Amino acid sequence: MRNCTVFFLLFNFLFNSCKEENDDVLQQVDEQGVLVSTPFLWKTSLHQKEPISNSHISNKIIYNEKIVIPLTNGKENRTISLINTKDGKIIWQWNDLYEEEYIDINFHYQYQNLLTYQIGSRSYCINLDNGESKWKIRRDRSFDVRLNPYGQYFFMIGPDLNNGEYESNTYLAFKTDILSGEISDIMTGNFTFEHPDCRRGISHIVEIAEQENLLLVSYAENLPDWITQNYLGIYDTNLKEWIWDKVLVREPMNPNFIYHPPLIVNKKIYTAIVNTIVCNDLETGKQLWRKDFNADFMFSGIIVEEGKVIANCEDTYAYALDAETGSQRWRVRTAGSGSRMSYLNGVVYFVGGSARRLFAIEAATGKMLWKIDAGLLGEGRGAGFRTNAVYVLPAKDDQPAKVIALSDLYAYCFEAER
Repeated sequence: MRNCTVFFLLFNFLFNSCKEENDDVLQQVDEQGVLVSTPFLWKTSLHQKEPISNSHISNKIIYNEKIVIPLTNGKENRTISLINTKDGKIIWQWNDLYEEEYIDINFHYQYQNLLTYQIGSRSYCINLDNGESKWKIRRDRSFDVRLNPYGQYFFMIGPDLNNGEYESNTYLAFKTDILSGEISDIMTGNFTFEHPDCRRGISHIVEIAEQENLLLVSYAENLPDWITQNYLGIYDTNLKEWIWDKVLVREPMNPNFIYHPPLIVNKKIYTAIVNTIVCNDLETGKQLWRKDFNADFMFSGIIVEEGKVIANCEDTYAYALDAETGSQRWRVRTAGSGSRMSYLNGVVYFVGGSARRLFAIEAATGKMLWKIDAGLLGEGRGAGFRTNAVYVLPAKDDQPAKVIALSDLYAYCFEAER
């Protein structure tokens, strides 16, 4: 009986400690009625001892309603960890690295229970069920961090080793099996080679839904003085030929890069290229519309939701464009250097890097709903959210819809807007 009493008292103490911690956080709004503080469902420390420099995951990784986030384990090591979204508890931690390194996952590929990412010459694949390495490989050259999904396979972008010479000017796509990490094929862009001393390469390969044999390919060639021309093309993997190609995304210029993969929605291609958003017809490649801005979209990329192209620009505004015409539907002041955007139930969530706030914007109208300040959650002045991925999970069973974002110290879970 005494043991039961001790257990009850301990449980009651722990429960009330967590409750009191969260009860200290009040729901507050600013003078415009925008939410700047709200109680959270749970929070999890990102550090087991003293904080050290966090690693970074740009795109959300969700597996069986659990999420992958970066942590530190108290030994000057950085880890990738799977978190239970019901209570914030750590399920496993992984740091089976070739060398002590900052984990920076800007792009990844997730296939069934496997997660793979690339950094330099090092390729890693993690079993998401148990947090163990499926495989890891040191390759004979460095590859770009951008991975391009292709069913059981993915494409890595890397230099062609021309007669054994490293750092060739031509960058190809290497088809790789996610089950083994083995490279089985090489794909090249339809380059002109008009300026052989200039750099050229594939930038993105995008699967076309319901047409497994067709791939959308973006590739680029440099002209003298680093002037770059970017092309789009559709490649048939069965026929080994181009359906259409060499469609200029915009006129050659410098800078002129496509950082994020183009999006395919309703037989249209949407591409963010530096400070321009372009829409092309999927079947013909014909440009349908183009919209230019005063700054770029390198950090946020674009999403297409509710018939709108939505993006957070480095000019510190978020924009929504009509997906059919490119006309501006709304604009709202936010912050620059933001995270990638997540959409759930009519609301767009992201972290504005320069403001270090967690933003929530109504997709239909551009109405600002949240500008959550981590300093008002108990972390004090100067605290803020990081531009790590912002995770959104729909309501399920007895669990409400959730938004999870990371500050320098904690992962916070909030109930999403309804």
